[in-house]
Amino acid sequence: MDEIIPDEEHERALARELDAWLAGDHSRRHVLAALLGIGAAGAVLPASAHAASRAGWLGRQQDHLLQQAAVDLASPDTPLGKAQADAVTASTKTPADGSAFRAVAAAKGKFNNVSLALTYEAGLQALEPRNFSGPLWQQLTGMNYSVVELAHPDLYSKAITEHIAGSGAYDVLDIEPAWIPSLADGGVIAPVDEYVKKYMNQADLNDYHPLFKFLPMYKGKRWGFFDDGDQLELYYRADVFGDPKLKSAYEAKFKQPFRVPATWDEYSQVAQFITDQMAPNVYGAVHFRKFGSPGNQFAFCQQFRANGGVFFDAKTMQAQLATPAGIRTLEQMIAANKASVPGNNDLDAVAAWVAWLSGKSAMLFSWPPTGRMSENYSQRSKAVNFVPTSKIAGKVGYAIMPGKYGEMASGFVKAISADSRHPEAAYLFAQWQSSPPVSLVRVMLPYTLRDPYRISHYTSPIYRSLWPSAKDYLINLSNAANFGITDMIMPGWQDYALTLDRMCTAVWAGKDPKAALEGADAEWNATTRKIGVAAQRASYQEFLKGVGCYPDHTVDAMGLAVHLT
Repeated sequence: MDEIIPDEEHERALARELDAWLAGDHSRRHVLAALLGIGAAGAVLPASAHAASRAGWLGRQQDHLLQQAAVDLASPDTPLGKAQADAVTASTKTPADGSAFRAVAAAKGKFNNVSLALTYEAGLQALEPRNFSGPLWQQLTGMNYSVVELAHPDLYSKAITEHIAGSGAYDVLDIEPAWIPSLADGGVIAPVDEYVKKYMNQADLNDYHPLFKFLPMYKGKRWGFFDDGDQLELYYRADVFGDPKLKSAYEAKFKQPFRVPATWDEYSQVAQFITDQMAPNVYGAVHFRKFGSPGNQFAFCQQFRANGGVFFDAKTMQAQLATPAGIRTLEQMIAANKASVPGNNDLDAVAAWVAWLSGKSAMLFSWPPTGRMSENYSQRSKAVNFVPTSKIAGKVGYAIMPGKYGEMASGFVKAISADSRHPEAAYLFAQWQSSPPVSLVRVMLPYTLRDPYRISHYTSPIYRSLWPSAKDYLINLSNAANFGITDMIMPGWQDYALTLDRMCTAVWAGKDPKAALEGADAEWNATTRKIGVAAQRASYQEFLKGVGCYPDHTVDAMGLAVHLT
Protein backbone atom coordinates (compact mmCIF):
# COMPACT_ATOMS: atom_id res chain seq x y z
CA MET A 1 0.00 0.00 0.00
CA ASP A 2 1.30 3.45 -0.92
CA GLU A 3 2.23 5.61 2.04
CA ILE A 4 3.23 9.25 2.37
CA ILE A 5 6.46 10.25 4.04
CA PRO A 6 5.73 13.72 5.35
CA ASP A 7 7.83 16.52 3.89
CA GLU A 8 8.89 18.51 6.95
CA GLU A 9 9.38 21.76 5.04
CA HIS A 10 5.97 21.33 3.41
CA GLU A 11 4.39 20.83 6.83
CA ARG A 12 6.15 23.93 8.17
CA ALA A 13 4.92 25.92 5.17
CA LEU A 14 1.36 24.76 5.81
CA ALA A 15 1.66 25.84 9.44
CA ARG A 16 2.94 29.29 8.41
CA GLU A 17 0.11 29.70 5.92
CA LEU A 18 -2.50 28.72 8.50
CA ASP A 19 -1.09 31.11 11.10
CA ALA A 20 -1.06 33.95 8.55
CA TRP A 21 -4.64 33.20 7.59
CA LEU A 22 -5.90 33.18 11.18
CA ALA A 23 -4.04 36.43 11.78
CA GLY A 24 -5.74 37.98 8.77
CA ASP A 25 -2.54 38.40 6.72
CA HIS A 26 -3.74 36.34 3.76
CA SER A 27 -7.07 35.79 2.11
CA ARG A 28 -8.74 32.49 2.79
CA ARG A 29 -8.60 31.71 -0.92
CA HIS A 30 -4.81 32.12 -0.86
CA VAL A 31 -4.36 29.95 2.20
CA LEU A 32 -6.75 27.19 1.14
CA ALA A 33 -4.89 27.05 -2.15
CA ALA A 34 -1.72 26.26 -0.23
CA LEU A 35 -3.34 23.97 2.32
CA LEU A 36 -5.25 21.93 -0.25
CA GLY A 37 -2.39 21.71 -2.73
CA ILE A 38 -3.82 23.79 -5.58
CA GLY A 39 -1.29 23.89 -8.38
CA ALA A 40 -0.59 26.43 -11.08
CA ALA A 41 -3.40 25.07 -13.21
CA GLY A 42 -5.85 25.23 -10.33
CA ALA A 43 -6.13 21.45 -9.88
CA VAL A 44 -6.98 20.36 -6.35
CA LEU A 45 -7.35 16.93 -4.87
CA PRO A 46 -10.96 16.78 -3.66
CA ALA A 47 -12.13 16.57 -0.14
CA SER A 48 -14.72 14.49 1.60
CA ALA A 49 -17.45 12.80 -0.36
CA HIS A 50 -19.59 13.86 2.57
CA ALA A 51 -18.83 17.53 1.99
CA ALA A 52 -16.72 19.12 -0.72
CA SER A 53 -17.84 16.75 -3.43
CA ARG A 54 -21.32 18.24 -3.14
CA ALA A 55 -19.82 21.21 -4.97
CA GLY A 56 -18.69 18.94 -7.78
CA TRP A 57 -14.95 18.78 -7.11
CA LEU A 58 -14.64 15.02 -7.07
CA GLY A 59 -16.07 14.42 -10.52
CA ARG A 60 -13.62 16.85 -12.10
CA GLN A 61 -10.65 15.21 -10.43
CA GLN A 62 -11.38 11.54 -11.21
CA ASP A 63 -8.29 10.87 -13.32
CA HIS A 64 -5.95 12.55 -10.87
CA LEU A 65 -7.33 10.52 -7.99
CA LEU A 66 -6.98 7.25 -9.82
CA GLN A 67 -3.35 8.03 -10.54
CA GLN A 68 -2.80 8.85 -6.88
CA ALA A 69 -4.27 5.70 -5.39
CA ALA A 70 -3.86 2.56 -7.45
CA VAL A 71 -3.88 0.53 -4.25
CA ASP A 72 -2.59 -3.02 -4.01
CA LEU A 73 -3.49 -5.48 -1.28
CA ALA A 74 -1.88 -4.62 2.02
CA SER A 75 0.88 -6.72 3.48
CA PRO A 76 -0.63 -9.80 5.17
CA ASP A 77 1.15 -9.01 8.44
CA THR A 78 -0.66 -5.66 8.81
CA PRO A 79 -4.13 -5.23 10.33
CA LEU A 80 -5.59 -4.30 6.95
CA GLY A 81 -3.88 -7.24 5.26
CA LYS A 82 -5.29 -9.59 7.89
CA ALA A 83 -8.78 -8.20 7.39
CA GLN A 84 -8.44 -8.66 3.63
CA ALA A 85 -7.31 -12.25 4.09
CA ASP A 86 -10.26 -12.89 6.39
CA ALA A 87 -12.62 -11.46 3.77
CA VAL A 88 -11.27 -13.85 1.14
CA THR A 89 -11.58 -16.79 3.51
CA ALA A 90 -15.15 -15.87 4.40
CA SER A 91 -15.98 -15.62 0.70
CA THR A 92 -14.48 -18.95 -0.30
CA LYS A 93 -14.17 -21.33 2.64
CA THR A 94 -15.84 -20.62 5.94
CA PRO A 95 -18.29 -19.92 7.44
CA ALA A 96 -20.33 -21.65 4.75
CA ASP A 97 -23.55 -20.17 6.12
CA GLY A 98 -22.17 -16.62 6.07
CA SER A 99 -23.65 -14.08 3.70
CA ALA A 100 -20.34 -13.52 1.89
CA PHE A 101 -19.89 -17.22 1.15
CA ARG A 102 -23.54 -17.64 0.15
CA ALA A 103 -23.37 -14.73 -2.30
CA VAL A 104 -20.22 -15.99 -3.97
CA ALA A 105 -21.50 -19.56 -4.15
CA ALA A 106 -24.77 -18.43 -5.73
CA ALA A 107 -23.07 -16.15 -8.26
CA LYS A 108 -20.07 -18.26 -9.25
CA GLY A 109 -20.48 -19.81 -12.67
CA LYS A 110 -24.04 -18.53 -13.05
CA PHE A 111 -23.35 -14.98 -14.18
CA ASN A 112 -20.02 -15.27 -16.00
CA ASN A 113 -21.24 -13.21 -18.94
CA VAL A 114 -22.80 -10.51 -16.80
CA SER A 115 -21.28 -7.08 -16.25
CA LEU A 116 -22.71 -4.98 -13.43
CA ALA A 117 -22.82 -1.18 -13.60
CA LEU A 118 -22.24 0.32 -10.15
CA THR A 119 -22.93 4.00 -9.51
CA TYR A 120 -20.58 5.75 -7.10
CA GLU A 121 -19.90 9.28 -6.07
CA ALA A 122 -16.92 10.37 -8.15
CA GLY A 123 -13.51 10.51 -6.54
CA LEU A 124 -12.43 8.86 -3.30
CA GLN A 125 -15.69 6.92 -2.89
CA ALA A 126 -15.10 5.24 -6.26
CA LEU A 127 -11.56 4.14 -5.45
CA GLU A 128 -12.78 1.33 -3.22
CA PRO A 129 -14.74 -0.67 -5.85
CA ARG A 130 -12.02 0.01 -8.41
CA ASN A 131 -9.20 -1.15 -6.17
CA PHE A 132 -10.69 -3.75 -3.83
CA SER A 133 -14.25 -5.05 -3.91
CA GLY A 134 -14.76 -4.85 -7.68
CA PRO A 135 -11.63 -6.77 -8.72
CA LEU A 136 -12.04 -9.27 -5.87
CA TRP A 137 -15.68 -10.00 -6.78
CA GLN A 138 -14.62 -10.51 -10.40
CA GLN A 139 -11.91 -12.92 -9.33
CA LEU A 140 -14.25 -14.84 -7.03
CA THR A 141 -17.25 -15.12 -9.36
CA GLY A 142 -16.12 -14.41 -12.92
CA MET A 143 -18.62 -11.55 -13.06
CA ASN A 144 -17.46 -8.32 -14.66
CA TYR A 145 -18.25 -4.81 -13.43
CA SER A 146 -17.93 -1.13 -14.29
CA VAL A 147 -17.84 1.78 -11.87
CA VAL A 148 -19.96 4.71 -13.04
CA GLU A 149 -18.67 7.83 -11.32
CA LEU A 150 -21.23 10.59 -10.87
CA ALA A 151 -21.30 13.93 -9.08
CA HIS A 152 -23.30 13.59 -5.89
CA PRO A 153 -26.55 15.21 -7.13
CA ASP A 154 -26.39 13.02 -10.25
CA LEU A 155 -26.55 9.86 -8.15
CA TYR A 156 -30.18 10.83 -7.66
CA SER A 157 -31.08 12.59 -10.91
CA LYS A 158 -29.34 10.16 -13.28
CA ALA A 159 -31.02 7.18 -11.63
CA ILE A 160 -34.39 8.79 -12.33
CA THR A 161 -33.45 9.83 -15.87
CA GLU A 162 -32.30 6.34 -16.82
CA HIS A 163 -35.41 4.83 -15.25
CA ILE A 164 -37.68 7.09 -17.29
CA ALA A 165 -35.72 6.15 -20.40
CA GLY A 166 -35.95 2.47 -19.50
CA SER A 167 -32.28 2.11 -20.37
CA GLY A 168 -31.28 -0.44 -17.76
CA ALA A 169 -27.99 1.46 -17.60
CA TYR A 170 -27.38 0.82 -13.89
CA ASP A 171 -27.56 -2.25 -11.68
CA VAL A 172 -26.42 -1.25 -8.17
CA LEU A 173 -27.16 2.30 -7.06
CA ASP A 174 -25.47 4.28 -4.31
CA ILE A 175 -28.22 6.47 -2.84
CA GLU A 176 -28.82 8.53 0.28
CA PRO A 177 -31.40 7.13 2.72
CA ALA A 178 -33.36 10.37 2.34
CA TRP A 179 -33.97 9.54 -1.33
CA ILE A 180 -35.57 6.15 -0.69
CA PRO A 181 -39.22 7.34 -0.53
CA SER A 182 -39.01 9.18 -3.85
CA LEU A 183 -37.09 6.43 -5.64
CA ALA A 184 -39.21 3.62 -4.20
CA ASP A 185 -42.54 5.32 -4.93
CA GLY A 186 -41.26 6.23 -8.38
CA GLY A 187 -40.36 2.65 -9.24
CA VAL A 188 -36.67 3.48 -9.63
CA ILE A 189 -35.41 0.97 -7.05
CA ALA A 190 -36.60 -2.53 -6.20
CA PRO A 191 -37.25 -4.07 -2.77
CA VAL A 192 -34.84 -6.83 -1.78
CA ASP A 193 -36.90 -8.72 0.81
CA GLU A 194 -37.30 -11.90 -1.22
CA TYR A 195 -33.60 -12.07 -1.99
CA VAL A 196 -32.78 -11.46 1.67
CA LYS A 197 -34.93 -14.43 2.64
CA LYS A 198 -33.27 -16.60 0.02
CA TYR A 199 -29.62 -15.67 0.42
CA MET A 200 -28.79 -13.73 3.57
CA ASN A 201 -27.82 -15.16 6.93
CA GLN A 202 -30.18 -13.49 9.42
CA ALA A 203 -27.34 -13.07 11.90
CA ASP A 204 -25.55 -10.86 9.38
CA LEU A 205 -28.65 -8.69 9.03
CA ASN A 206 -28.82 -8.39 12.80
CA ASP A 207 -25.14 -7.44 12.86
CA TYR A 208 -26.09 -3.97 11.62
CA HIS A 209 -26.33 -1.37 14.34
CA PRO A 210 -30.13 -0.99 14.77
CA LEU A 211 -30.11 2.57 13.41
CA PHE A 212 -28.53 1.39 10.18
CA LYS A 213 -30.48 -1.86 9.99
CA PHE A 214 -33.77 0.04 9.82
CA LEU A 215 -32.74 3.02 7.70
CA PRO A 216 -33.37 1.24 4.34
CA MET A 217 -36.91 0.30 5.45
CA TYR A 218 -39.87 2.10 3.87
CA LYS A 219 -43.52 1.11 3.88
CA GLY A 220 -42.63 -2.22 5.42
CA LYS A 221 -40.09 -3.20 2.75
CA ARG A 222 -36.31 -3.21 2.61
CA TRP A 223 -34.88 -1.18 -0.26
CA GLY A 224 -31.23 -2.13 -0.02
CA PHE A 225 -28.35 -2.41 2.42
CA PHE A 226 -27.02 0.46 4.48
CA ASP A 227 -23.37 1.02 3.63
CA ASP A 228 -21.89 4.15 5.24
CA GLY A 229 -22.19 5.15 8.91
CA ASP A 230 -22.16 8.94 8.56
CA GLN A 231 -22.95 9.59 12.20
CA LEU A 232 -21.74 12.95 13.48
CA GLU A 233 -19.87 12.93 16.78
CA LEU A 234 -17.79 15.38 18.78
CA TYR A 235 -14.00 15.26 18.61
CA TYR A 236 -12.12 17.17 21.30
CA ARG A 237 -8.57 17.84 22.44
CA ALA A 238 -8.03 15.68 25.49
CA ASP A 239 -4.88 17.62 26.37
CA VAL A 240 -6.79 20.92 26.43
CA PHE A 241 -9.62 19.57 28.56
CA GLY A 242 -7.09 17.95 30.88
CA ASP A 243 -5.09 21.12 31.44
CA PRO A 244 -5.04 21.87 35.22
CA LYS A 245 -4.73 25.65 34.75
CA LEU A 246 -7.73 25.77 32.43
CA LYS A 247 -9.72 23.63 34.85
CA SER A 248 -9.01 25.96 37.74
CA ALA A 249 -9.74 29.12 35.74
CA TYR A 250 -13.00 27.79 34.36
CA GLU A 251 -14.26 26.56 37.71
CA ALA A 252 -13.36 29.90 39.29
CA LYS A 253 -15.27 31.81 36.62
CA PHE A 254 -18.36 29.66 36.13
CA LYS A 255 -18.55 27.65 39.37
CA GLN A 256 -18.83 24.56 37.15
CA PRO A 257 -16.39 21.78 36.23
CA PHE A 258 -14.39 22.23 33.04
CA ARG A 259 -15.58 19.30 30.95
CA VAL A 260 -16.53 18.17 27.49
CA PRO A 261 -19.86 19.98 26.96
CA ALA A 262 -23.08 18.03 27.42
CA THR A 263 -25.48 20.74 26.18
CA TRP A 264 -25.39 23.25 23.33
CA ASP A 265 -25.39 26.21 25.72
CA GLU A 266 -22.45 24.69 27.54
CA TYR A 267 -20.75 24.04 24.20
CA SER A 268 -20.62 27.72 23.21
CA GLN A 269 -19.64 28.74 26.75
CA VAL A 270 -16.74 26.28 26.87
CA ALA A 271 -15.65 27.17 23.34
CA GLN A 272 -15.61 30.88 24.14
CA PHE A 273 -13.64 30.26 27.34
CA ILE A 274 -10.98 28.28 25.46
CA THR A 275 -10.74 30.96 22.79
CA ASP A 276 -10.37 33.69 25.42
CA GLN A 277 -7.65 31.72 27.19
CA MET A 278 -5.67 30.22 24.30
CA ALA A 279 -6.18 32.15 21.05
CA PRO A 280 -4.50 32.65 18.66
CA ASN A 281 -2.73 29.34 19.27
CA VAL A 282 -5.94 27.38 19.88
CA TYR A 283 -9.58 28.37 19.43
CA GLY A 284 -12.55 26.82 21.15
CA ALA A 285 -14.16 25.24 18.09
CA VAL A 286 -14.31 25.11 14.32
CA HIS A 287 -17.35 24.45 12.13
CA PHE A 288 -18.15 24.06 8.45
CA ARG A 289 -20.68 26.84 7.94
CA LYS A 290 -19.95 27.80 4.33
CA PHE A 291 -23.00 27.99 2.09
CA GLY A 292 -23.31 24.91 -0.12
CA SER A 293 -20.49 22.99 1.53
CA PRO A 294 -22.83 21.37 3.05
CA GLY A 295 -23.03 21.60 6.81
CA ASN A 296 -25.53 24.23 7.93
CA GLN A 297 -28.55 22.00 7.32
CA PHE A 298 -27.11 19.09 9.31
CA ALA A 299 -26.00 21.29 12.20
CA PHE A 300 -29.34 23.10 12.40
CA CYS A 301 -31.45 19.93 12.12
CA GLN A 302 -29.69 18.09 14.93
CA GLN A 303 -29.62 21.09 17.26
CA PHE A 304 -33.20 22.15 16.48
CA ARG A 305 -34.56 18.73 17.37
CA ALA A 306 -32.36 18.49 20.47
CA ASN A 307 -34.01 21.77 21.53
CA GLY A 308 -37.46 20.22 21.13
CA GLY A 309 -38.26 21.49 17.63
CA VAL A 310 -40.43 19.64 15.10
CA PHE A 311 -40.32 20.17 11.36
CA PHE A 312 -44.05 20.28 10.56
CA ASP A 313 -47.50 20.36 12.07
CA ALA A 314 -48.47 16.77 11.34
CA LYS A 315 -52.06 17.72 10.48
CA THR A 316 -51.65 20.85 8.39
CA MET A 317 -48.04 20.29 7.22
CA GLN A 318 -47.26 23.92 7.99
CA ALA A 319 -43.56 24.40 8.73
CA GLN A 320 -42.64 24.89 12.39
CA LEU A 321 -39.20 26.51 12.21
CA ALA A 322 -40.14 29.99 13.50
CA THR A 323 -40.67 28.76 17.04
CA PRO A 324 -38.81 29.23 20.33
CA ALA A 325 -36.81 26.08 19.48
CA GLY A 326 -35.75 27.55 16.16
CA ILE A 327 -34.77 30.92 17.66
CA ARG A 328 -32.84 29.24 20.46
CA THR A 329 -31.01 27.04 17.98
CA LEU A 330 -29.84 29.93 15.81
CA GLU A 331 -28.80 31.97 18.85
CA GLN A 332 -26.74 29.02 20.11
CA MET A 333 -25.13 28.59 16.70
CA ILE A 334 -24.28 32.31 16.52
CA ALA A 335 -22.62 32.09 19.95
CA ALA A 336 -20.63 29.04 18.83
CA ASN A 337 -19.51 30.83 15.66
CA LYS A 338 -18.20 33.76 17.70
CA ALA A 339 -16.13 31.36 19.82
CA SER A 340 -14.55 29.69 16.80
CA VAL A 341 -11.54 30.13 14.53
CA PRO A 342 -11.45 33.31 12.44
CA GLY A 343 -13.37 32.88 9.21
CA ASN A 344 -15.43 30.06 10.69
CA ASN A 345 -18.54 30.98 8.69
CA ASP A 346 -16.68 30.65 5.39
CA LEU A 347 -15.21 27.20 6.02
CA ASP A 348 -16.26 23.96 4.38
CA ALA A 349 -15.59 20.55 5.91
CA VAL A 350 -12.12 20.27 4.41
CA ALA A 351 -10.99 23.65 5.70
CA ALA A 352 -12.38 22.72 9.12
CA TRP A 353 -10.37 19.49 9.00
CA VAL A 354 -7.24 21.47 8.12
CA ALA A 355 -7.68 23.80 11.11
CA TRP A 356 -8.43 20.85 13.40
CA LEU A 357 -5.50 18.70 12.27
CA SER A 358 -3.17 21.68 12.53
CA GLY A 359 -4.04 21.99 16.22
CA LYS A 360 -5.95 25.27 15.93
CA SER A 361 -9.22 24.06 17.47
CA ALA A 362 -10.17 22.33 20.71
CA MET A 363 -13.46 20.90 19.38
CA LEU A 364 -14.94 19.80 16.07
CA PHE A 365 -18.08 17.85 15.32
CA SER A 366 -17.89 16.09 12.01
CA TRP A 367 -18.05 12.78 10.17
CA PRO A 368 -16.09 9.66 11.22
CA PRO A 369 -13.11 10.16 8.86
CA THR A 370 -12.10 12.86 11.36
CA GLY A 371 -11.03 10.20 13.84
CA ARG A 372 -8.88 8.38 11.30
CA MET A 373 -7.30 11.58 9.99
CA SER A 374 -6.57 12.77 13.54
CA GLU A 375 -4.32 9.76 14.07
CA ASN A 376 -2.70 10.01 10.61
CA TYR A 377 -4.24 6.70 9.56
CA SER A 378 -5.93 8.12 6.47
CA GLN A 379 -2.83 10.07 5.46
CA ARG A 380 -1.00 6.78 4.81
CA SER A 381 -2.65 6.82 1.42
CA LYS A 382 -1.42 9.13 -1.32
CA ALA A 383 -5.06 9.73 -2.22
CA VAL A 384 -5.54 11.63 1.04
CA ASN A 385 -3.18 14.54 0.38
CA PHE A 386 -5.83 17.22 0.80
CA VAL A 387 -5.24 17.46 4.56
CA PRO A 388 -1.98 17.97 6.44
CA THR A 389 -0.26 15.53 8.72
CA SER A 390 -2.06 15.62 12.05
CA LYS A 391 -0.33 17.50 14.85
CA ILE A 392 -2.80 16.20 17.41
CA ALA A 393 -2.31 12.44 17.11
CA GLY A 394 -2.66 10.82 20.51
CA LYS A 395 -4.42 13.89 21.93
CA VAL A 396 -7.97 13.34 20.66
CA GLY A 397 -11.01 12.25 22.64
CA TYR A 398 -14.47 11.26 21.40
CA ALA A 399 -17.93 12.13 22.72
CA ILE A 400 -21.53 12.08 21.62
CA MET A 401 -22.99 15.40 20.58
CA PRO A 402 -23.79 18.19 23.02
CA GLY A 403 -27.51 17.87 23.51
CA LYS A 404 -27.05 14.11 23.05
CA TYR A 405 -28.74 13.80 19.64
CA GLY A 406 -26.39 13.94 16.66
CA GLU A 407 -27.27 13.88 12.98
CA MET A 408 -26.83 10.75 10.91
CA ALA A 409 -25.87 13.10 8.12
CA SER A 410 -26.33 11.66 4.65
CA GLY A 411 -24.77 8.17 4.37
CA PHE A 412 -25.28 5.66 1.58
CA VAL A 413 -27.55 2.71 0.88
CA LYS A 414 -26.76 0.14 -1.80
CA ALA A 415 -29.99 -0.26 -3.75
CA ILE A 416 -30.91 -2.41 -6.75
CA SER A 417 -32.13 -0.63 -9.86
CA ALA A 418 -35.66 -1.72 -10.78
CA ASP A 419 -34.51 -1.64 -14.41
CA SER A 420 -31.46 -3.85 -13.93
CA ARG A 421 -31.32 -6.65 -16.49
CA HIS A 422 -29.57 -8.77 -13.88
CA PRO A 423 -31.28 -7.99 -10.54
CA GLU A 424 -30.26 -11.24 -8.86
CA ALA A 425 -26.61 -10.78 -9.79
CA ALA A 426 -26.79 -7.15 -8.62
CA TYR A 427 -28.31 -8.22 -5.32
CA LEU A 428 -25.66 -10.88 -4.71
CA PHE A 429 -22.88 -8.37 -5.26
CA ALA A 430 -24.51 -5.89 -2.84
CA GLN A 431 -24.99 -8.60 -0.20
CA TRP A 432 -21.39 -9.73 -0.53
CA GLN A 433 -19.93 -6.21 -0.56
CA SER A 434 -21.84 -5.19 2.58
CA SER A 435 -21.31 -8.51 4.40
CA PRO A 436 -19.45 -8.33 7.74
CA PRO A 437 -15.97 -9.48 6.64
CA VAL A 438 -15.91 -7.64 3.30
CA SER A 439 -17.38 -4.41 4.62
CA LEU A 440 -14.85 -4.43 7.47
CA VAL A 441 -12.07 -4.11 4.93
CA ARG A 442 -13.93 -1.38 3.09
CA VAL A 443 -14.32 0.78 6.22
CA MET A 444 -10.65 0.20 7.13
CA LEU A 445 -9.05 1.27 3.85
CA PRO A 446 -7.01 4.43 4.61
CA TYR A 447 -8.49 6.35 1.68
CA THR A 448 -12.02 5.16 2.30
CA LEU A 449 -14.86 7.51 3.08
CA ARG A 450 -17.06 4.60 4.10
CA ASP A 451 -17.56 4.62 7.85
CA PRO A 452 -18.31 1.82 10.34
CA TYR A 453 -21.94 0.75 10.63
CA ARG A 454 -21.94 -2.87 11.80
CA ILE A 455 -21.61 -4.10 15.37
CA SER A 456 -18.81 -6.34 14.13
CA HIS A 457 -17.02 -3.24 12.84
CA TYR A 458 -17.18 -1.60 16.26
CA THR A 459 -16.01 -4.74 18.06
CA SER A 460 -13.38 -5.86 15.54
CA PRO A 461 -10.04 -6.53 17.28
CA ILE A 462 -8.34 -5.75 13.98
CA TYR A 463 -9.94 -2.32 13.61
CA ARG A 464 -9.42 -1.61 17.30
CA SER A 465 -5.68 -2.18 16.81
CA LEU A 466 -5.24 0.53 14.16
CA TRP A 467 -4.21 3.21 16.68
CA PRO A 468 -4.11 3.33 20.50
CA SER A 469 -7.52 4.96 20.97
CA ALA A 470 -9.30 3.23 18.07
CA LYS A 471 -11.35 1.17 20.52
CA ASP A 472 -12.70 4.33 22.16
CA TYR A 473 -13.41 5.83 18.72
CA LEU A 474 -15.46 2.81 17.64
CA ILE A 475 -17.38 2.50 20.91
CA ASN A 476 -18.28 6.18 20.73
CA LEU A 477 -19.50 5.83 17.13
CA SER A 478 -21.85 3.10 18.30
CA ASN A 479 -22.98 5.21 21.26
CA ALA A 480 -23.59 8.18 18.96
CA ALA A 481 -25.72 5.99 16.70
CA ASN A 482 -27.79 4.95 19.73
CA PHE A 483 -28.89 8.59 19.97
CA GLY A 484 -28.63 9.35 16.25
CA ILE A 485 -31.34 11.35 14.50
CA THR A 486 -31.67 11.13 10.75
CA ASP A 487 -32.04 13.50 7.86
CA MET A 488 -35.61 14.18 6.79
CA ILE A 489 -36.30 10.93 4.92
CA MET A 490 -39.09 12.09 2.65
CA PRO A 491 -39.57 13.75 -0.76
CA GLY A 492 -38.39 17.33 -0.92
CA TRP A 493 -35.49 16.90 1.52
CA GLN A 494 -33.03 18.47 -0.93
CA ASP A 495 -35.18 21.61 -1.23
CA TYR A 496 -35.91 21.82 2.49
CA ALA A 497 -32.17 21.43 3.21
CA LEU A 498 -31.20 24.15 0.73
CA THR A 499 -33.63 26.50 2.44
CA LEU A 500 -31.95 25.82 5.79
CA ASP A 501 -28.54 26.47 4.25
CA ARG A 502 -29.70 29.82 2.85
CA MET A 503 -31.38 30.71 6.14
CA CYS A 504 -28.27 30.05 8.23
CA THR A 505 -26.03 31.89 5.78
CA ALA A 506 -28.30 34.94 5.97
CA VAL A 507 -28.16 34.84 9.78
CA TRP A 508 -24.36 34.60 9.74
CA ALA A 509 -24.44 37.78 7.62
CA GLY A 510 -26.53 39.57 10.25
CA LYS A 511 -30.17 38.83 9.45
CA ASP A 512 -32.49 38.66 12.45
CA PRO A 513 -32.98 34.99 13.43
CA LYS A 514 -36.76 35.27 13.83
CA ALA A 515 -37.15 36.92 10.43
CA ALA A 516 -34.88 34.33 8.84
CA LEU A 517 -36.90 31.49 10.36
CA GLU A 518 -40.16 33.03 9.15
CA GLY A 519 -38.74 33.27 5.66
CA ALA A 520 -37.61 29.66 5.83
CA ASP A 521 -41.09 28.60 6.96
CA ALA A 522 -42.54 30.31 3.90
CA GLU A 523 -40.09 28.53 1.60
CA TRP A 524 -40.81 25.16 3.21
CA ASN A 525 -44.55 25.71 2.84
CA ALA A 526 -44.07 26.55 -0.84
CA THR A 527 -42.05 23.36 -1.34
CA THR A 528 -44.74 21.33 0.40
CA ARG A 529 -47.48 22.83 -1.78
CA LYS A 530 -45.44 22.15 -4.90
CA ILE A 531 -45.09 18.46 -4.03
CA GLY A 532 -48.65 18.26 -2.70
CA VAL A 533 -49.81 18.78 0.87
CA ALA A 534 -51.69 15.48 1.07
CA ALA A 535 -48.77 13.54 -0.39
CA GLN A 536 -46.31 15.19 1.99
CA ARG A 537 -48.59 14.56 4.96
CA ALA A 538 -48.52 10.85 4.12
CA SER A 539 -44.74 10.93 3.63
CA TYR A 540 -44.27 12.72 6.96
CA GLN A 541 -46.32 10.02 8.70
CA GLU A 542 -43.94 7.43 7.23
CA PHE A 543 -40.98 9.48 8.42
CA LEU A 544 -42.44 9.58 11.94
CA LYS A 545 -42.44 5.77 11.97
CA GLY A 546 -38.74 5.63 11.20
CA VAL A 547 -35.97 5.11 13.72
CA GLY A 548 -34.22 8.40 14.48
CA CYS A 549 -36.90 10.80 13.26
CA TYR A 550 -36.92 12.68 16.60
CA PRO A 551 -35.27 12.27 20.04
CA ASP A 552 -38.25 10.26 21.32
CA HIS A 553 -37.73 7.70 18.55
CA THR A 554 -34.00 7.03 18.66
CA VAL A 555 -32.52 3.56 18.99
CA ASP A 556 -31.97 4.27 22.68
CA ALA A 557 -35.53 5.53 23.23
CA MET A 558 -36.86 2.36 21.58
CA GLY A 559 -34.88 0.15 23.94
CA LEU A 560 -32.57 -1.12 21.17
CA ALA A 561 -29.32 0.57 22.21
CA VAL A 562 -26.06 -1.28 21.67
CA HIS A 563 -23.74 -1.23 24.68
CA LEU A 564 -20.12 -2.12 23.95
CA THR A 565 -16.93 -2.43 25.94
